[in-house]
Amino acid sequence: MDFMSLATELNLIGKLVYNVLYKWVLSWGVESEVIGPFALTVILFTVFLTLLTMPLDVWQKLISRSNARKMEAMKPELEKVNKLYEGDKAMLMQKQRELYSKYKYSATKACLPMIVTMVLFLVVFSGFNSAVKHYNSVVFDDLQNVYETTYASSYNAAVAGGSGTEEAVTAATAAAENAVVEAYKPEKFLLTQNIFMPDTWADPIPDASTYAGTGMGKLGITDVDSAVYEKVMRPLIEKYNVTEKGKSAWNGYLILPVLVLVLSFVSSKLVKSPDQPQMAGQSEEQVKMQQNQMKMMAFVMPVIMGVFSLFYSTAFSLYMFIRSFLNLAFNMTWNIVQKKRDAAERDRIMSTTVKK
Repeated sequence: MDFMSLATELNLIGKLVYNVLYKWVLSWGVESEVIGPFALTVILFTVFLTLLTMPLDVWQKLISRSNARKMEAMKPELEKVNKLYEGDKAMLMQKQRELYSKYKYSATKACLPMIVTMVLFLVVFSGFNSAVKHYNSVVFDDLQNVYETTYASSYNAAVAGGSGTEEAVTAATAAAENAVVEAYKPEKFLLTQNIFMPDTWADPIPDASTYAGTGMGKLGITDVDSAVYEKVMRPLIEKYNVTEKGKSAWNGYLILPVLVLVLSFVSSKLVKSPDQPQMAGQSEEQVKMQQNQMKMMAFVMPVIMGVFSLFYSTAFSLYMFIRSFLNLAFNMTWNIVQKKRDAAERDRIMSTTVKK
């Protein structure tokens, strides 16, 4: 079983978000068409998770800073070793290891927090998908119950009142559809009509193929009869998925995907990757290629975040936006404090040198 399948099976984050935080926020009696209870749930969860993982971010920065200083100190010796033993790869690797041990340089420690961050992202992503899937499933089950109950009572009342079968079916269907429309309470977020659908041109109410389909942008709720789903959800699809002019209605206006993309790019510029030492057998061209790959990753990762925002729920996009914003604020604060500390350290060294 791969990691994503395992995360999907566990669904710990989804259960926490929906069964604990969401129901807790609902108990507040939130009544707002601008920011609904699930949006507040996402905001609270993101802030809590960011505070929980902040020590890991601090540790990563401390390790990266320590490695950068060690790299700067041992760079002259490293270059000397590379020139002396460039023809003997085994000896070169041995001397490099001795040098890394001497300066206690470790690239692995700096990578560990990044690996944990990636694993956490995949778990949260799976959890949000689980919460979104569960919410849509619960909404449909409730609306189906409303539809069938209203239909049965309206049909029986119509027949008892002397209406024919066709007349009773028409009246019962109309009553059931009206009841579904009245029972449905959309979860909005700002200009987004449905927080459980993407903040894009997607339909506010998922059709049967989106609801039961699998793959990117699909909900993957397969245990449903498509014909029954279309029957129950048809009045909502007609109301929310079509504008007054008869055109397809957008669920959102790409606000969160754009913000996530921009913030991710800005954050990647603030976090400079530490210099990597030239390993045994590496040519200058290979070192440059490695550096270019790291620069490419700094470009690719924000794009990947943007793609996730485009095809998955607004709730997950909101999580990524708040997470990116908090990380950006943390990185900016860290950089400002670090610059002041570096300036103070330079002043201390200068004053000590002058006194001598």
